[in-house]
Amino acid sequence: MLAASLPLLTHAQNSPQGGIITAGGTLTDIVFAVGGGDKVIGVDTSSTSPSAVHTLPKVGYYRNLSAEGVLSFNPKQVWVLEGAGSKRALAQIETAGVPVTEFDKPTTLSELYTLIHQVADQLGTPDRAEPVINSIEDKFHPVSRAQPLSGLFVLQVSERGVVAAGHDSVPDLLFSQSDITNVVDHKGFKTVSREHLLVNQPDFIVAPSHVVDAAGGREQFCQNATLQLLNAGQSCQLLVMDSLLALGMTTRIAEAHEALLAYVNDL
Repeated sequence: MLAASLPLLTHAQNSPQGGIITAGGTLTDIVFAVGGGDKVIGVDTSSTSPSAVHTLPKVGYYRNLSAEGVLSFNPKQVWVLEGAGSKRALAQIETAGVPVTEFDKPTTLSELYTLIHQVADQLGTPDRAEPVINSIEDKFHPVSRAQPLSGLFVLQVSERGVVAAGHDSVPDLLFSQSDITNVVDHKGFKTVSREHLLVNQPDFIVAPSHVVDAAGGREQFCQNATLQLLNAGQSCQLLVMDSLLALGMTTRIAEAHEALLAYVNDL
């Protein structure tokens, strides 16, 4: 299989002159944050931050890139976040003579800070990394809560249960920093049964905007049969968060934390 013989992804040269396509919302956000936005000629559909990306051409979703679509923009480099694909498409892009650089997807703050440094170094703007990191550290602080509070982050919902965020995820980090108990204890995103939810009722629900929009809006989302089993679903105690803020380990992590705190403080 071609995917099995995919060569090691090449490293971009320092101080690229431009012509970069970035794929992965976290990666694109960081590229702009450290001063590389003027070098970007296209992004994937998960790249929604900062607002400047809205005027750039889109090359599809980063997990399902088309080599033909990417190459049609005549990029000099393609930068992708871990998990981008397909491997066949990435191999075809490299075969066409366009270097592809893959960056590890951060799951912790320390990994986010490492990625910020890596991207800044690749762009030739290493001095821009520390100010970005300092800004996050200045704003992103854990809080303590006088009364216990529990939450559930829903990525997908069906009649059988929900796909919920567990440990080693951005939603769980936001819960932890807010002194909120996550009602699920698995790692990553996994299906949680209706039975588990009935026993472990959350005080409120969080969901990314694209999931709620696909359901027809917040009221329709809360009317799902599974969520109607929960007190929080019946009363529609729902925080709808920007999808990249809710799911991406980006330079806006403190902003995501502030949005969560603002909601729960009004409960």
